[in-house]
Amino acid sequence: MKVLIAHADLRANGGAESYALAIKDRLLAAGHTVGLLDITGHTPPDTPHSDPALFRLGRMAGLRRFTLWKYALVCRILPRIAADYDYTVLSFGEGPEVPCPSLHIRHAPAVFSSHPDLLAVLGARKPTMQLRRLYAWVCRQVAGVNSAKTAQVRTVTNTQWTAKQALTHCNIANPVVLYPKVAPARHAQASVRREPYHMIAIGRIVPNKRLEDAIAVLDQLIARGLPATLQIIGRADSAYATRFLHRCQNHPGLILNPNADRATLIQALAQARVGIHPYRSEHFGIAVAEMICAGVVPLVHNSGGVCELVENPELRFSDTADLADKAMRLMQLPVKDCEALSARLQSTDALQQALNFDAHLDQIIKTELAA
Repeated sequence: MKVLIAHADLRANGGAESYALAIKDRLLAAGHTVGLLDITGHTPPDTPHSDPALFRLGRMAGLRRFTLWKYALVCRILPRIAADYDYTVLSFGEGPEVPCPSLHIRHAPAVFSSHPDLLAVLGARKPTMQLRRLYAWVCRQVAGVNSAKTAQVRTVTNTQWTAKQALTHCNIANPVVLYPKVAPARHAQASVRREPYHMIAIGRIVPNKRLEDAIAVLDQLIARGLPATLQIIGRADSAYATRFLHRCQNHPGLILNPNADRATLIQALAQARVGIHPYRSEHFGIAVAEMICAGVVPLVHNSGGVCELVENPELRFSDTADLADKAMRLMQLPVKDCEALSARLQSTDALQQALNFDAHLDQIIKTELAA
């Protein structure tokens, strides 16, 4: 079968992009041919790459950082491109009607919604809420998305939480849940010593990650007399990241590793006891899953799909003061108690499904493309 995967920008190297490329790999392994459509153009399986002129609007200076805008442009021409395919996978979110069977992958309840509750899930804050609502509305008009019709399309969500939100706000009934693929980091050498007062935060350096909260926790712990340290590892590819790194470069107890290689990440995961993940309403949390697999005990906000990875309420926080208290408690726990916490985290259903992503996806592909 000839399958088209439509996405915003596959070069972004985030969780949604990894998910889309994993789908491509499994489709190819199952014997299907695959075409790709994103803001860089259309790459069919059997003809040369083409670059629709409209897509230049998503690559212009000043506009290329707006991911939803790029996806709206992709959606705008998607029905025409999809006419040459047997099946279409919209791997970034909901989209327009297409002239062939399709599957929507929802990493958030709805990317084109202008509802304040759903925008808050995507990271919008009150000072910019009205602007974000206008932005979402404009993108929805460009994309040609009809919310009522998208509710009828077969849907896959990345967590049970996303599925529940999609049902509540978008009337998406009975989606299939496919947790994102987790590939654990190779274990560091056994001689690496785990430091009880060492914390780690992993993720792209962007405002939504709220890394300032992690630094505030570091400061609180040091003020309490603990020899706490915090290591931040993440991609730094924006003006915000540049400002953040400059502002924090000499901060006491802080270790910054922007754009670190895999070996640095593996070493850091082997040394840290506590993982700090301040993101609110995290949809899944691949970074959290990597921490768990490496034996780090993560602390996450009590919201979003990440709570399916971290089921223990004692490892969830409500604000930075609560986060600091729980981090201190973990730092002072006996080693055997931390190891017991880690073992329980590694046994959750969400993590086990994420580790077996390929097998679950193969079953979805078999079911959907045979229908």
